[in-house]
Amino acid sequence: MGENHQAVILATSAGYGFVATLGDLEAGNKNGKAVLNVSDGASVLAPAPVKLLTADVLAVLSTEGRLLVFPVKDLPQLAKGKGNKLMNIAADENETVLSVLALSEGQKLTVQAGSRHITLKWADLDVYRGERGRRGAKLPRGFQKVDGMRIGE
Repeated sequence: MGENHQAVILATSAGYGFVATLGDLEAGNKNGKAVLNVSDGASVLAPAPVKLLTADVLAVLSTEGRLLVFPVKDLPQLAKGKGNKLMNIAADENETVLSVLALSEGQKLTVQAGSRHITLKWADLDVYRGERGRRGAKLPRGFQKVDGMRIGE
């Protein structure tokens, strides 16, 4: 999958996550290895590869159409565990974290909502920047029921 020192972000739909390396994920026995502690009712999100820990930003998208962008360096580097709160989500509204992506400077972020999509340039992400663990800002009208996000072209 990559070099042992390659950093990835491991996160859950409950809004917790941390930075690990691919070497930390290697299991020594055939029974596997517990790396990420997942809360009841939560699920594991797809790992997000990180290019540069000191410069990349993490985009966190919730099912309610909220987006939060903060520096990857604000997350702890752990070999295993639960991690820190990425985004403050409203559990009473059944809100969960839908996706996390690490972006390098200059990259665009495309958010998919049904058959529509919106592409946010690097400068457009300033509206959604905040501190780790905050609520995040709402996406524009029409993009409240999101399906996912990807790095745009």
